[in-house]
Amino acid sequence: MNIEQLALTVISLLISVIGYFIKQLFEKIQKHDTMINEHTTSIKVIETEHNTLNNRIDDLFTAIKELSQEIKQLSKELSKKKDL
Repeated sequence: MNIEQLALTVISLLISVIGYFIKQLFEKIQKHDTMINEHTTSIKVIETEHNTLNNRIDDLFTAIKELSQEIKQLSKELSKKKDL
């Protein structure tokens, strides 16, 4: 083996090692991207459920307020009928 062949062999070996590590790096990046997409989807679902729950709670409080007002009004009417 002459020096040129040895240099070419060493350079090829270095390129192979660098390529291996770059491949591993890109596989990890792809795995993280997949996980990020999954988590983003999960977060969006949770946000939607949270908003829906908040809307339902708001509707419930509104209904309770209306019911309380109706009870007060019925109570007043009942008091008036007792006075008669």
